[in-house]
Amino acid sequence: MGSRTVYCHFSFRRPKDKPYGIFAAALYADEEGKVLVAERTVALSLWRDHQHVTAIQAYSNALESIWHWQSKLKQYNVGNVMLVTDNSTLAGWILNPNKNKLYTEWMKKAVEPYKIGAKKEITLGVGLCEPRKSEKSHKFCREDLICNKRPTEVSSGGKSKLDLGDGLKNILDILDEDKPEGLDDLIER
Repeated sequence: MGSRTVYCHFSFRRPKDKPYGIFAAALYADEEGKVLVAERTVALSLWRDHQHVTAIQAYSNALESIWHWQSKLKQYNVGNVMLVTDNSTLAGWILNPNKNKLYTEWMKKAVEPYKIGAKKEITLGVGLCEPRKSEKSHKFCREDLICNKRPTEVSSGGKSKLDLGDGLKNILDILDEDKPEGLDDLIER
């Protein structure tokens, strides 16, 4: 594993009258945030239009960005990424995801894809700096920097259908189909 450390600043903006949030992550080579290494700005459907949930989603996006940059970071002998936020409440939840039961499930959703053995496993060390007065990624939360296709619809609260392609069905498709004839007779017996 590499020995160098980089600093991942992350934040979000919720533009008025838009069906998405703007999420930015910025990697800096130095603790002060003066040497920019990379930045990534995306538009994502909000998990929920709520300040705390969107902050957790920004944390999830920071992890997604680290995963996205991971192989390149390893090439440059980077072994650790320190997260930088100005949100002390979120920092507390990162350190203890069960701290506030109202947000525990959101925290699980944020980290699950990046855990050991998960599809997008992060193999770099990830730590957390003390919350700062200001982090340096908010300036990248701009429409002109968005690098992905903007969502056009508001998220359906997590119950969206996954398009599996022609001929393949997901569980929601199967549940929507009519039950086979005679099934009710079997159940009633």
